[in-house]
Amino acid sequence: MALVLGEPRVNEIPSLTSYHNVFVLEHNRLANKLKDYYPDNEEAFQQTRKLLIGIMQKIVYDEFLPAFLSPTAMKKNKLASSNKYKYESKLDPTAANVFGIAFRYV
Repeated sequence: MALVLGEPRVNEIPSLTSYHNVFVLEHNRLANKLKDYYPDNEEAFQQTRKLLIGIMQKIVYDEFLPAFLSPTAMKKNKLASSNKYKYESKLDPTAANVFGIAFRYV
């Protein structure tokens, strides 16, 4: 059985399948809650997407990176998060391809 989750490797790496599934289910759960506030399906989708991106960034900066890097490296590279979370629409959220490639093998 081949799964379709927007990433062909989900059929090769079981942990990636679980990761994708959790975020798909959470997206649907949040979208259902937001549909009363955003009756337009596309706007509800985009708002839910923003929330999930924030959740994913929080997991990466507060859980993954501190376990993977030393506190010194976190501080030196200004990666430590604070308790002040604010959405900045002008901030470019993209990651370098080099990071994306390296992150796949962690």
